[in-house]
Amino acid sequence: MEVLERTINGKNVKIYIGSGLEMEINRAMEKYSGNITFVSSAIRKIYSKKIRAISSTKSFITDGERAKSMASLNAVFRKLIRMEVERNSSISYIGGGTLGDLTGYAASVYKRGVHYLGIPTTLLAQVDSSIGGKNAINFMNIKNVIGTFYNPEATFSDTDFLLNSDPALLRDGIAEAIKMGLIMDAGLFKYFTENNLESIYCEKRLQYIIKKSTEIKLNVVSDDFFDSKKIRYLLNFGHSIGHALESYTGNAISHGTAVANGMILESYIAYKSGYSGMLHDEIRDAVARYGIPLINFREIETDKLISYMKNDKKVERGKLNMVMLGGNGTAAIGEIEFQQLRRYINLYRDGI
Repeated sequence: MEVLERTINGKNVKIYIGSGLEMEINRAMEKYSGNITFVSSAIRKIYSKKIRAISSTKSFITDGERAKSMASLNAVFRKLIRMEVERNSSISYIGGGTLGDLTGYAASVYKRGVHYLGIPTTLLAQVDSSIGGKNAINFMNIKNVIGTFYNPEATFSDTDFLLNSDPALLRDGIAEAIKMGLIMDAGLFKYFTENNLESIYCEKRLQYIIKKSTEIKLNVVSDDFFDSKKIRYLLNFGHSIGHALESYTGNAISHGTAVANGMILESYIAYKSGYSGMLHDEIRDAVARYGIPLINFREIETDKLISYMKNDKKVERGKLNMVMLGGNGTAAIGEIEFQQLRRYINLYRDGI
């Protein structure tokens, strides 16, 4: 087991990475007057023994993008009120990133904030969404438009939850970990180009990927927790187009697939904008190496896609602050007008 620790926004945050973390989880929960854990129904049977070993009151809930809704949020609040959850109690979750988003938002506003613990069970959540305190729900088919910044006091990335994982869920996490390498660690990106889904599917290599990705994200969010310096924007590489793709398809594609294809197209835009060389083919090859589906952008209506991008939180004064890949594990933020963005997307579509 490894423990990473940072002070973020004045709060000490610990992230535990390893196998068999039930004892550490129970120790963390003992600090509070009570605990309620929202558990993804999708893993109830698969990990029943592990879930039972965690000492808390449990409420099972449907995970997935549809859980990030007002209806689900109201259901969580009703549960907390009926159970008379106090401010010195803690809320936790066992599940994927969407359940983390939902419960994190609830924890941040219920009685103006209660203690919060995270137990992410997907690689996507362990390398990205469980770290850094961003949480949100969707509204009017717009991704993450309502949310807060609220860090778990401790997060437990237990690899036991990954070793029986659906390969599709692993691919989603790999997409986000590839992103970490592309923006800040060329060695990590190279690691992915030298391996494949089968070779990384073991405890030791999964822990390596989780640790490297967690360190990158912790370093960024500790410098810019509230996105006020635009440093944290770098973590959104692939997400401006990725989130728009999710909205465009009504979440018919997974977050990892959307981000992976977003990275390919955004790297092309960076190339056309003069920030980097032609890296999009290299990224496409890495993505395909792990079986992540590639989108045919000829089948995407550019204007409709851009209409969703105009709701991106990085839009300022009518321009999008887009992450521009520089190469060799570097990236920068570049302003781009939507007219120019439309032209580059259409050029990419025509050249596929």
